Amino acid sequence: MHETRPAKITSDVVTLNDGHLKAMPLLLGIGVIGLLASFILSMFSSAGGSAFERFSFIYLVNFCFVLSISLGCMFFVIISHLTRAGWNVTVRRLAELFAMCAFPLGILFLVILLPVLMGYDFVYPWNQSGWSAHSIEQAEQIAALDAAAKPPIEQLKGAYLNPMFFSIRAIAYFLIWGAMGAFFLKTSLKQDDSGDVILTKRMQALSAPLLILFAVTIVFSSFDFEMSLSPLWFSTMFPVYFFAGAFMSGLITITLTAMWLQKNGRVTDEITTEHYHDLGKLTFGFVVFWGYIAFSQFLLIWYANIPEETFWYDYRINTTGWGIWSLILVVGHLFIPFLAIMGRTARRNRTFLAGAGIFLLVMHWVDHYWLIMPQMDAYGHVFTFNPLVDIPCAVGMIAIYIAIFCFVAKNRPLVPLKDPRLGEALNHAVH
Repeated sequence: MHETRPAKITSDVVTLNDGHLKAMPLLLGIGVIGLLASFILSMFSSAGGSAFERFSFIYLVNFCFVLSISLGCMFFVIISHLTRAGWNVTVRRLAELFAMCAFPLGILFLVILLPVLMGYDFVYPWNQSGWSAHSIEQAEQIAALDAAAKPPIEQLKGAYLNPMFFSIRAIAYFLIWGAMGAFFLKTSLKQDDSGDVILTKRMQALSAPLLILFAVTIVFSSFDFEMSLSPLWFSTMFPVYFFAGAFMSGLITITLTAMWLQKNGRVTDEITTEHYHDLGKLTFGFVVFWGYIAFSQFLLIWYANIPEETFWYDYRINTTGWGIWSLILVVGHLFIPFLAIMGRTARRNRTFLAGAGIFLLVMHWVDHYWLIMPQMDAYGHVFTFNPLVDIPCAVGMIAIYIAIFCFVAKNRPLVPLKDPRLGEALNHAVH
């Protein structure tokens, strides 16, 4: 029979205990060195474009990778309050902290945004006319035309895809994400002091409208940040595809962070194998959901066989190098993790679950690389992977992201101290 635990925190250490003061300078140093190394080494890259163009694309890959983690954690927080979930209270604070990281990420997006405002089109081709062409020569011919003589698709999409409106939308996304993250985190921290149940009811009441607002922002941000890299291509399933990967990566990040904290003597009693088991089940579910959405998007485009849609997959399937990358993505993002964490025993083995989680995060990075990098040379279809450029950028961006998490977390409690459902989480058992 399951033994009931009192609804109180029993771990000796439930904060970073000033660990962030030592970690942040080191992480920021690694981040700056990694990004600088990537930029310098991109000068010697043979895969098309200028050094800043090559760096900008891989920077966008890694930015979208870490942003998706924060957005996945934000959804975890919202849906937890919406469903009045009690089992995950002890891991929800980690999700709140990572969700709050979305706002300072807006500063890192300036590396992409400022060149757009300055009129450069090496990342987003819609920033200059001629993007509806299928060859460099045709693009030059269209660019020489008067505005009224431009192809109709450029005139129509120009009202949405232009530097000023793109910038306004991008700023709005980060402000909205920042406001949502701050609301949940500050309200939850306030409850740590007062224990007022009204605060939980307030978060529950606002979770439904905030979920709608979250859905709107994640839909249009996925359109803007990634899908508009190929402005001729469109898919209404793309935001769902982006969301599936984001929530999966958020779940894994919560799991790995909790394990790391416990390994270092923090929140040792409040997060149990039962919580990891349920996080593993959710991760497994969204591995399958990601595969379902990915196949559904491909199938709809394949059987319709419309040239305006099929060329996007043609880049990624029939180009030397990208075809192998696509195969790695399918096998590594779907079939291997499907078999690995399908069983109950695997999900209750912390070491195995951590290994599977790290592997899935790597595959999630591969997914964003597959979405973004083929557009760097849309006419030449050149395979762009260069570990000397790409890996330092990934290490640098992830290091800065962890530093942001440390800054947000500071010495704040890593678990809600007086949540009314704390007892349910502490006594959670998977049957």
